[in-house]
Amino acid sequence: MRVSILSNGPGELWGWVRPVAAELRRREHSVSLWLLPCQYASGHERRVASEFGVDKLDGPDSAGATWRAMKWEKTDCVAQLGGDLMFGRHLADVAKAPLFCYAYGYKKGMKHARVFTAVNSMACDINARASHSARVIGDLVKDSLSMEIETFRWEGENRLLLLPGSRAAIRSAVLPWMAEITRHLKRAVAAVQIRTLFSPFVPDGEFAEWRDAGLSPFRAPSGCAMKAADYALTQPGTNTLEMMHCGLPALVAAPHDFLKVVPVSGVAGILSGVPLLGPYLKKRALQRGLRRYGGFMSWPNRLAESPVMDEITGDVTPKDIAQKIAQALNDREKLKRTRETLLSISREEDEGRDKSAAALFCDALESACGGA
Repeated sequence: MRVSILSNGPGELWGWVRPVAAELRRREHSVSLWLLPCQYASGHERRVASEFGVDKLDGPDSAGATWRAMKWEKTDCVAQLGGDLMFGRHLADVAKAPLFCYAYGYKKGMKHARVFTAVNSMACDINARASHSARVIGDLVKDSLSMEIETFRWEGENRLLLLPGSRAAIRSAVLPWMAEITRHLKRAVAAVQIRTLFSPFVPDGEFAEWRDAGLSPFRAPSGCAMKAADYALTQPGTNTLEMMHCGLPALVAAPHDFLKVVPVSGVAGILSGVPLLGPYLKKRALQRGLRRYGGFMSWPNRLAESPVMDEITGDVTPKDIAQKIAQALNDREKLKRTRETLLSISREEDEGRDKSAAALFCDALESACGGA
């Protein structure tokens, strides 16, 4: 069976494509991977994807070039794991193949695809907005974590993990903030240990700058590093699901000072560079995104519909963030309860399934396309 996978940003590529591509390869299917144009991209998607062992790797390229190149693709099914569904619909039409989609929420064009999602609440959101039946198969991010075989040791207590993200513009903005947060924490928390986890999408050339700032950058499988830490500082994104599955309490921060470097989609993204109007539209778009999920930024809080993970947003300073982290690290009982709650949410979402999400997704592809 020939499968064409379409994806875009770092979270989707690492957390969704990686386990699905591995499962398809294990079943000896042919896999083509298309990297779609994406405003959320890190710029290092092709380098990372080249290690997945797929049979063919295309992109990233412009939208027009990608669209034109797809007319030559021969495939039995199209699996869209991130990105605009207009590309998946186009490729499915050209190849006369069924279209499959995995997503955490509603996407325009889902009525043309067989839709899969992680948990029941996500399916309810999709079904309500798309009048479509999404099948719940579990979280592919959890499958991605299960692929890690390394271990990571971190002795002692008050172990704080910093996660600066996959996008260069955001890392550049948060570096001085994290350096100042570190200075405040070292005065507020006894023997605090602080390390910065670089994702696979961060180039080696950035190590020196972060090391010189006293932020101790390192690489390790994210799950291994998260399981060894006591607490983390991160931004909204897929990594909050990784932390949930690893039982790592965290502070999810989105200071208003960083809104100018956070990409958004749609009209707000197109007009973001227009003076005065652009920043206003971007801020409104981000605020609407928050209200859609009950005001929560992190996935564990959205799933639980309660503040399991700590969150902070608005006109906050590095000192405000440091104080919030210090309070968390100094309350060992609350850390323990939060860890147990996060792991409980992770377990609850898998109840009733005896296969991984990647295996169930690939079963569906084989069933529909006749592959075995």
